[in-house]
Amino acid sequence: MSLSLLVSLLPAQDHVWVFFTDKGDDAECQLSTPESFLSPEALDRKAVNNIAITTQDLPVAQDYLAQLQYQDIEIISTSRWLNAAVISRDNDLASVMALDFVKGIKTVGVLVQTISGNSAASESIDINALAPSPFMYGRARHQNDMLTISPLHEKGVTGRGVRIAVFDAGFKGADTISVFDSLRTDERLIAAKDFVDNDDEVYHASAHGTQVLSTIAANLPGKMVGMAPHVTVLLARTEDAASETRQEEHNWVKAVEWADSIGVDIIHSSLGYALFDTKAESYEYKNMDGNTTIISRAADMAAARGIIVTVSAGNEGSHPWRHITAPCDADSVLCIGSVDRYTKHSLFSSIGPSADGRVKPDVVAMGSLTTVASPNNRISRSNGTSFSGPLIAGLVACLVEAHPERSNMEIIQAVRLSADQFVFPDEKYGYGIPNATMADSLLANVKDLADVSISMEAKPQRGRVAQAKPQETVLRFEPKYTENPSTMMTQTPKVIKLANAEAPIESIKVMKGRQQIVLDPASLKIAGSGKKAKVKTKYLLPDEYYLVIKLGDKEELIPFKVAE
Repeated sequence: MSLSLLVSLLPAQDHVWVFFTDKGDDAECQLSTPESFLSPEALDRKAVNNIAITTQDLPVAQDYLAQLQYQDIEIISTSRWLNAAVISRDNDLASVMALDFVKGIKTVGVLVQTISGNSAASESIDINALAPSPFMYGRARHQNDMLTISPLHEKGVTGRGVRIAVFDAGFKGADTISVFDSLRTDERLIAAKDFVDNDDEVYHASAHGTQVLSTIAANLPGKMVGMAPHVTVLLARTEDAASETRQEEHNWVKAVEWADSIGVDIIHSSLGYALFDTKAESYEYKNMDGNTTIISRAADMAAARGIIVTVSAGNEGSHPWRHITAPCDADSVLCIGSVDRYTKHSLFSSIGPSADGRVKPDVVAMGSLTTVASPNNRISRSNGTSFSGPLIAGLVACLVEAHPERSNMEIIQAVRLSADQFVFPDEKYGYGIPNATMADSLLANVKDLADVSISMEAKPQRGRVAQAKPQETVLRFEPKYTENPSTMMTQTPKVIKLANAEAPIESIKVMKGRQQIVLDPASLKIAGSGKKAKVKTKYLLPDEYYLVIKLGDKEELIPFKVAE
């Protein structure tokens, strides 16, 4: 066993936070050069949200750390937002407290995660019975359609340019599996950091984060497409699943500050905390008040910097704890519970309200039998608020793309207002199931969301409703292909090349029957003043398709096949 492994297994209750009085004598001078400690993206986000840069954004004073190290005290980690350092309890804490720049000391507790169940479920779902969607979501169709995301996708709003950081226990296989091919090809996976082992290797330890990420960013048309398939991603391993799922609080805080410094728009965490390793240090429900736990305070600090924080409510609904876990109790985060495919509360989903009586969870999404992708390149189903939470994170990413001028709290409020029982919030569903199209419309058309008045007669009916299936006549659509087209086509297994010497190519559509296949815009390229074009087909499932090629005042329909 290596020394580094021995260190990582030290119980976190042997560590303490040391809080400092200020950021040092040169704090004001540092504030004059914010680009030295914040990325351009982080500065842009603050500007959009009209958020001032304060001393809380500054790193911990190096002089204070140096004085601790002079006393042979090892600095395990620091937090600029909390203005604190983590050191070993074995040090002479009385001498540390005697330092004039030390404000106080607090134990770092070992947290027991309420990470959602990630075992695949075997219940069969009739995909053909689901409502039709113009997007080829594959097995993710029902969970996406429940949130009415397809109208945004149809107009090209898919999370492009939005940065989302995902905190989890590991991302095994995320660097290889097919659903993330375009994420890697487009270089939209821009950063990864392991806060457990203190390195940049996150593709190990657990597949839970991979499954969580797939509900957001999967992009394999016909098999699985997530809520924000073109989002930009940062990955943070903050949870040590290999050590009985114990996690030190400061890992999560460090990850939040790291994500903020890079300039993320959204942080999603499918982790929740309630119990410490010993009863004396455990939280009680009364502590879920948004102000007691360091994690919840850090989540609110992130929100104060313009970041949207989405958090899974927890899987304690059928356990003695029952209630939401930290940081879901923070007042500025979106706390997400779970429902099944019939919109009924999942028994495992943690309930609210917060200890001080606020509505929690805020909203719900499908967390029972949610479609997820796994490291073995299989698409399966799993249960937990771990998977309802990132669905909402993906919805939020699309809203951020569509409304970059809106603040984080305006977008959160639009999500709440769009939910299907906003007038009748309760402890299980919060405000209910959001409607992405309605939230988009509110943000586009209402300047002050405080002026919005929602009218509802009653809560929506939930659960399975027996209905007779209507008899439908299925008509096969036969497109009329162009005879002797002027556009010449050559096809390889992954690319179709087009050339037309007579007229410029204005646009290209990939069709299957009457359905347009919505590809990444980067997959359709027209060059040479419209005389040549390329269509990437590597993500299409084996089947028969055709191209609709617009040439001035006429169109040409040309068929093609994708082989096994």
